[in-house]
Amino acid sequence: MKNRNGKRLLALLCALGAWASASAGETLFVNGVVWTADPARAQAQAVLVRDGRIAHVGTNEAVAEQARNDAKVIDLAGRMLLPGFIETHSHPAVAGLLNSKLQVIGTKTVADVQAALAAYAKDHPDEKVLFGFGFPSTLNTAVNAAGVKGPYRKDLDAVVADRPVLLIALDAHSAWVNSKALEVAGITKDTPDPLPGVHYYQRDRNGEPTGWMVEGNAFWPLVPRFGIGSEEDFRAAFSAMLPSYSAMGITTVFDAGIPGGDALLRNALRALQALEREGQLPVRLRASSYLNSPDEAGDMAERLAAIRQDFASDLVDLHTVKIPNDGTIEGETAAVIKPYAAGGSGAVLLSGEPFGQFLTALRKANLDAHIHAIGDRTLRITLDAVAAARAAVAESDSRVTVAHAMLAAPEDLRRLRALDVMIQTTPHWAHDLSGTLGLYSRLLDDERGAQVMLLRDLWETAPLVAFGADYPATGLPFPQTSPLHGIEIGHTRRRPGAAEGPPLPPADQRMALDDMLAGYTVNAARQLRLEREVGVIAPGGQADLIVLNRNLFETPPHKIHAIGIDLTMLAGRIVFARQGAPQQDIPSD
Repeated sequence: MKNRNGKRLLALLCALGAWASASAGETLFVNGVVWTADPARAQAQAVLVRDGRIAHVGTNEAVAEQARNDAKVIDLAGRMLLPGFIETHSHPAVAGLLNSKLQVIGTKTVADVQAALAAYAKDHPDEKVLFGFGFPSTLNTAVNAAGVKGPYRKDLDAVVADRPVLLIALDAHSAWVNSKALEVAGITKDTPDPLPGVHYYQRDRNGEPTGWMVEGNAFWPLVPRFGIGSEEDFRAAFSAMLPSYSAMGITTVFDAGIPGGDALLRNALRALQALEREGQLPVRLRASSYLNSPDEAGDMAERLAAIRQDFASDLVDLHTVKIPNDGTIEGETAAVIKPYAAGGSGAVLLSGEPFGQFLTALRKANLDAHIHAIGDRTLRITLDAVAAARAAVAESDSRVTVAHAMLAAPEDLRRLRALDVMIQTTPHWAHDLSGTLGLYSRLLDDERGAQVMLLRDLWETAPLVAFGADYPATGLPFPQTSPLHGIEIGHTRRRPGAAEGPPLPPADQRMALDDMLAGYTVNAARQLRLEREVGVIAPGGQADLIVLNRNLFETPPHKIHAIGIDLTMLAGRIVFARQGAPQQDIPSD
């Protein structure tokens, strides 16, 4: 449009609301509300994309003057254009595997799980191992027929006794197996726990395994041993899962760990590599290497670097170790400063000098740490280890992110900025999800139960806060884990769609909309080392863009979750176009 008729042509196209058929080289978005996340230009009307990158941002007239005559023109007609959402903590590989098998999400009782297992076993007589997901974490705190806490193998034996059964809890921090699974795995009274008191096999009074496996290293190694997690399994998992991220407006996903060992991670990366090679990968994916036990820490940096060298590409990269350093409040395995009401204070995977040495090794290698820390004691232990690592290695590009931080002592929050520790957390938990407020008050106490998910305190004290849904551990159906759901919940501290009623206390922890958006875009990009490429709409960046069907800032807060994603663009390539949206006739890849 570099001619005197440019403005007239632009006006005509805008009046028609038309798509201009064009080459793949340039796409011009006009007549929009452009939220850029760029402090140099917070809002604009138009964006020009050239060869997969953002070329110009500004007014309709100024940007149109820079476009070629054959540019494809997208009339936003007042709709909102944003940087693509970045999911900073999810498990697409694991979720894809779990979703392809037995689903017991929504069950509440042992009888519910038994009924679902019976139906699945009848419908799948040829499956040698019955693998499923989603039993409620509340079963973990109930006393079973053996007289101890947790699910009981004989309750599964009553339904299926001749095939191994492996069910993973909704929070993905424990599992429930039948007697056949224990037999095939060779787990007996004499089998030592993987990490006593932290990752272990629950036992009855005689020392026999009850079938409840607490924390990941107790059960994830069974997955490959039971023949689950091949490259083909992961390809099917990603093919099923990743397009749904695009439909949510997510253009980058951080996979927060594939437990079970390097073989599973390599199988997942091979599947991603194949999809990317075939042009079928609709997101950028940042993977992580999962620390299954302290014994793996010694050579983890070298192993991660070797895997990264084998698999890094334009859309896939690996530079992070996921450290699952405690459990959950629901399972009373999150490490807390003040003991739980029933006694005990949880446990951590790494602490003290070994933790500091491990983070030191990552700093020397310029690799990142993503540390699961639900409890306040875990956060304190983590910050002590970070301080030791920074003292040992002063200069490094290594980045440390604490995931979740559901409980935090004020004195530890004040340490975050000095230690440059980023926070990644899940806004979806910032309301009374499935009665969690009452549960936390019972397991902890009323005061601490009302002090979970202090988003505003985290925002004001950490150097950076980024958001993600932690699917499937969020405990929600996948469509309800979208960034728009998270933005609404973080902003209102109410369940999605609730226009009235008390917010999750403390009410002063509600977040501003601009801040919620930053947590899913510019901040999220920095967490994942992508700040030079994505997260803002600024010239030179990758054209990872989304179109909302309404202006988020003019939408009633309780309806934000219902805003539609009309289009998702990855590096200038349309990877999702909503059926029935105004641009439904635009060709998509």
